Amino acid sequence: MMHSLLLGNGINRIALQKDWKEILRELASQFDAEELIQHLDSKPLSMFIEELCARSGQPFRKAEHSVKVAFAGLLKQISPIDAHEHICSPFKVIMTTNYDFTIEETFAGPMHQPAFLAPESRYSLFRRHHAAGRDVWHVHGDVARPSSMVLGFDHYAGSLQKIRNYVTDGIEVKKISYRVHSPVKGGNLDFHVNSVIHSWIDFFLRDHVHIVGLGMDFTEIDLWWLLLHKRRRAHQTGRVFFYQMFVEPIKESPVMSLLRSLNVEVVPVQASSWADCYMIAVEEIEKRILANPELLPIPSRENYAYEEYTPPTRAARPKTSQVSFKFMTAPRKPSAKKPS
Repeated sequence: MMHSLLLGNGINRIALQKDWKEILRELASQFDAEELIQHLDSKPLSMFIEELCARSGQPFRKAEHSVKVAFAGLLKQISPIDAHEHICSPFKVIMTTNYDFTIEETFAGPMHQPAFLAPESRYSLFRRHHAAGRDVWHVHGDVARPSSMVLGFDHYAGSLQKIRNYVTDGIEVKKISYRVHSPVKGGNLDFHVNSVIHSWIDFFLRDHVHIVGLGMDFTEIDLWWLLLHKRRRAHQTGRVFFYQMFVEPIKESPVMSLLRSLNVEVVPVQASSWADCYMIAVEEIEKRILANPELLPIPSRENYAYEEYTPPTRAARPKTSQVSFKFMTAPRKPSAKKPS
C-alpha cells in the first residue's frame, strides 16, 4: 500500500455518452445562461460555475446549491468503461477529483458503501468509500452530497484552507473532542493501521503518487499546494509520477515545467486515441510500481532539519545603562497683576 492513484476527469470524458461541453451547455441552459458557453475553452470550470451563480437572480448561496444539484444530476450519466478497471486495478488507495461513483461501480457495482472517518458536509478530507477491498477518496466531493462538490473558486479556497490547517495546526471535527491533524506531520507513516482518523492527504504526502487523467489546471490550488508541501518537506517518502497523455505531438507547457521543478516525473504517453492512451499508461504505471517497491528511505535526524517552522529568536542585546535627559524650559514670565 505504498502506491496511490490520483485519477482525474480525463477518463470520464471518454466514458461520457455526451461530449463534456454538451453537458456544460445543458447546465447553462437550465439557468438561462447559454451565452457563457462560447468562452468555455479559455475559462476554468471553477470560474464558469461562479459566473453562472453570479448571474442568477437567486441569493448566491442558494444559486450555488441549485447549480451543484443540477450538475450532480448530469454527471450520473457516466458509465464505467474498460479503462476504469485497467487504470485502477493496481491500486488499493484511489484518490479522485471526480464527483461520480464510476470507480466504485467498476469494482463493486451498487454494493459500494461510504466509510467516512469523520462527519463532513461541505469539505472532503475524510470522504471515503469502500469498493471490493479498495478505498476510494473523493477529494472534491461526490454527487450523493451536492454541497460537497468543489466547483466554484470560493469552495477551492475553502478546501485549501481546510487542508493546510489539517497538515499544520489541526482542525476541529464534529463529535470529536480533540483537534485532528495529519499523523504524517509527526512521522507516523503507519497511520492507516494505528491511527483512527486519517485522510487521503496523508496518503498523498506519504506514498508514491500516480497522477492520471488530470490536467492540473492552476485553479486546482489545493492540489498544487499539496505538491509544493510534499516537495518542501525535509524529506520525501514517496515520488510523484504525472502521466501526460496526448494523441498529437505537444510542446513543453507551463504545467509540465512546474511539475518537473517539484521533482515530479512527467511520463509521456502517446497513442492514436485517448482510450488507447489509458491502456498504455497502465504499462507505464506497472513499471514504476515494480521499480519502487518501498518508500524512500528516511534520513537520520541529524542529517536533516525539522520541517516545522520555528520562529527566529532575537539576538541578545548588551545591557546599557539608562541615561536621563533634562530638557531646558523657558522661564515663566511673571504674571501681570490686575489693577486694583
